[in-house]
Amino acid sequence: YLGDGALIHVKDPCVREDVSSGVFVEVIPKDLRGGGLPRWRRRDGIEKFFTHFWRSGVLFEGKCMAILPLPDYPVSGIRTGQEKSDRVLWEVELPAR
Repeated sequence: YLGDGALIHVKDPCVREDVSSGVFVEVIPKDLRGGGLPRWRRRDGIEKFFTHFWRSGVLFEGKCMAILPLPDYPVSGIRTGQEKSDRVLWEVELPAR
């Protein structure tokens, strides 16, 4: 889910194995010249975030949820997914609103 300045990942049903790997988010700014991006990310044109589920998520009643804050600059798109041992388990691209 995308809303209120955050990307919310939810899985139902969810087991501990589902949350044993990292979550990545790549944010594409509306201003492709780097508006809002840290200077060291401007060459790539995207901002990358990576976190482990245990840092930003919860497991409850057979469900899991992770909330990842997004930058406050205007965004044109987001790519997110889950990795384990440098292998992408799943990924999805979202247009920003």
